[in-house]
Amino acid sequence: MKVNVSLYNSETSDLAIMVDLLRASTTITIALNNFNRVIPVNTIESAFELKEKYHAILAGEKKIIKIDGFDVSNSPYEIQDYTDDTLILKSTNGTKVLENLGKNEKTKILIGSAINAKAVAQTALNMADEEIDIIMAGRHGKFTIEDCLGAGIIINEMIKLAIEEDIDLELTEFAQVAKIISSDYLIAKDLINSSNSADILRDLDYIEDIKICTLVNELDTVPIYRNNEITKLEN
Repeated sequence: MKVNVSLYNSETSDLAIMVDLLRASTTITIALNNFNRVIPVNTIESAFELKEKYHAILAGEKKIIKIDGFDVSNSPYEIQDYTDDTLILKSTNGTKVLENLGKNEKTKILIGSAINAKAVAQTALNMADEEIDIIMAGRHGKFTIEDCLGAGIIINEMIKLAIEEDIDLELTEFAQVAKIISSDYLIAKDLINSSNSADILRDLDYIEDIKICTLVNELDTVPIYRNNEITKLEN
């Protein structure tokens, strides 16, 4: 099984895992405890249209700031206080990556983060045929260390599972780098906490979001993106 790490988009027609550690991936994973589905959008106009259509909760941010008229920001901590059938989510990076990945109808698309790393790693190994591509959302198409660390945390869980299940993994050089820098959880957590994205979140008083986004294997929820919406993959 080939395991690769890409930035912002993917060429795979097999299985992709979108990672936007701070914060969309974590928000989505937590939200699916209280919502039946999450619909990602990339314009404010479409968000309000879908809110009317589905009587949904709106979550979203533009450059980390909560959007006027939305119920809540793209916050994994705050989203725990909301429950409904449908959540409409707009983020600066993660929802755009999902839109990109969804253009290839053959690709199976999961959402991964530190908080569901083992669960999404196991599901990926079960669902992929030949290749798993972990997509770092980054920021405006550029590399962010926290998404690389998130990818690496998932890869390290994947390696442990592959050993148990006698699955041969072939890690590309990008995947090897992600694996190495996240192999020590305490160091990885420190790197996430000292990232530029975390600094911005702290300045805006989203400290609880950072804490939640650095939790590892706290949830078994595996979000899957298909038909323009995200639902919890059932066993």
